[in-house]
Amino acid sequence: MSMPTIRLALADIDSTLIPYGQAMASPASIAGVRAANRSGILAGPITGRTTGRMRKMFGDASDCWDTGVLVNGQVVRLRGQTILREVPSRHALEEVARIVRGFAGEGCALTVYDDEVDGHDVCVGITREEMLRYPKAFAQFCHCAPHVPDGVFLKTNVHLSLEREDAVRLRDELQRRVPELTFVFPFPTSPTIDITPAGVTKLTGLRLLVDELEIRWDEVCVFGDGENDLPVIQAVPNSVAVSNADPKVIRAARWHIGADVDDAVAGALQALASGEWPFSG
Repeated sequence: MSMPTIRLALADIDSTLIPYGQAMASPASIAGVRAANRSGILAGPITGRTTGRMRKMFGDASDCWDTGVLVNGQVVRLRGQTILREVPSRHALEEVARIVRGFAGEGCALTVYDDEVDGHDVCVGITREEMLRYPKAFAQFCHCAPHVPDGVFLKTNVHLSLEREDAVRLRDELQRRVPELTFVFPFPTSPTIDITPAGVTKLTGLRLLVDELEIRWDEVCVFGDGENDLPVIQAVPNSVAVSNADPKVIRAARWHIGADVDDAVAGALQALASGEWPFSG
């Protein structure tokens, strides 16, 4: 059987291309993306991260995210140009902050991020003293505010210091009461709930790229691990799960590789660049 021709290869970042919590892409990850791009395969991220975070994670290797789907589909880039930016409703975000505050008190908060400037992030509806009491959830944040601040904040989520059962109940309550937005856990043990405008997913961003490139869906390869990857994993014929993925993602994926900690995605991209087929069924 002849192997498919891949023209676009996009990988989730956290717990897929790199282990969760790793601040920088590894040299192997950068080399894998670059090898794919040099071979004629457009390679890049399909992630919940912002452009500001991409700059920090990839440093001088900006070519590693020239093409990709960012902020869970709210931002789409093609060959260095941003071709889509979807901004969530400020009114809906204020309602999220109110619900979160009433649901769990000091143990969780809405967080909003500047798309362009890494580190310009704000915890909404929580005080500095409360943040300090929950360092596991809020240690990375420098700013807090009673309401969503002025400016454009594309990436938004809820940071949690809750038992898993309570986190799921909060996610479900937010989805019921704020239908203008969608709420998902980016990976099985995530301490955050990712937020996007309703109808916006990684898959909608990927559809835009496929249309712009005028390629077939069987010429696309996606790598993922978490709940927010499921739409693309289910839709793309050549979908790939890392071995540390959510069981639902593993079941849905057509192909399978090793773990994030072993640079499995980087190795797969290097193999694709060399004309090899590195996946197992």
